[in-house]
Amino acid sequence: MSPPAITGVETEVLVGGRLVHLLVHVTSDEDLTGTGESWWGVPAKPSQPDDAAVSTTAAVIDTILAPQIMGHDPRAIGRIWHDLAHDSYRWGDGGMVMCALSGIDLALWDLAGKRHGVPTMELLGGPTLDSVPAYASLPPLRTEEALCTEIGRARDAGFGAVKLHEIEADTIRFAFDEAGPDLKVMVDVNGHFDPIEARTIGAMLSDLGAVWFEEPVSPMRDVAMIAELGRDLSVPIAAGENEWSLLDADRMLRSRAVDYFQPEITKIGGLTAGLRQSALAELHNVAFCPHNFRNGPSLAASIHWAFSSPNAKWLELPWLPEVLDFPLGWPLPTLVDGHVLPPVGPGLSMPD
Repeated sequence: MSPPAITGVETEVLVGGRLVHLLVHVTSDEDLTGTGESWWGVPAKPSQPDDAAVSTTAAVIDTILAPQIMGHDPRAIGRIWHDLAHDSYRWGDGGMVMCALSGIDLALWDLAGKRHGVPTMELLGGPTLDSVPAYASLPPLRTEEALCTEIGRARDAGFGAVKLHEIEADTIRFAFDEAGPDLKVMVDVNGHFDPIEARTIGAMLSDLGAVWFEEPVSPMRDVAMIAELGRDLSVPIAAGENEWSLLDADRMLRSRAVDYFQPEITKIGGLTAGLRQSALAELHNVAFCPHNFRNGPSLAASIHWAFSSPNAKWLELPWLPEVLDFPLGWPLPTLVDGHVLPPVGPGLSMPD
């Protein structure tokens, strides 16, 4: 009996205003299709096409990577990953090439679970945890009125924690007051501050009892400065979404720069690469918290990934105002006491 073969690799771009998805569908001659997702990029500026954030990554998939795997055995996920990574290495071990590889890799893992009729997580050894706590990741809201509304909605939805993307001290203090004692609060500033400003905000966050201070300084990959801030401040530090390779992750974790390690599965090469990075978190005894801000295959894959590691501490669930939605329109998983339960459907299924 001949082995199965890949018969098609297609990209699909979904646009909803400034929110986009780049999906990757891999089909085999078993009459199965797996779907993955590549990183969605930085939202397009008014002067750019709506799909500017993902169009180049889609072209990398369509013209460079996909032709190389046509006819290959989709079960050989590791071999496909290494072959594509090796061939692409001279373009760099990060950036759009790795985002493109992420989408293909996740599609193959989805396909594998569907082939066996089990959650992909079971192919990784099954869940290491009964549940993982989730936080509502709010977009930058900038006004007290919007923060009041969204923190209230997150509380009503059963979350036990929210993450802010605010940068003004007064706005941050208001959000902590609004969260009260029943909601934990993380703060992500996406590298907005210089080291002097970061120390001031970090001291405030320590006094407020923040769970973590995420990407506190620019450049966001200045691991030496992040580590220095971590030594100077008592608030825990989180980062990792802008590290690309296993070498990058090792550099960050060896530096003891972070308390919470946050790799992004749609940027680092997918689940095949992700398993090595979460194992690295275990080696360095650091909390593992997958980064994600979409509600589609990227979130589903992050959930399966988190359950494969005993060091998983939090799951990030994107939380948009009611007037917005991602173009894919998938619902978020149901929370049980603020936690996500293991997926039960085949492939990269979402929990019920």
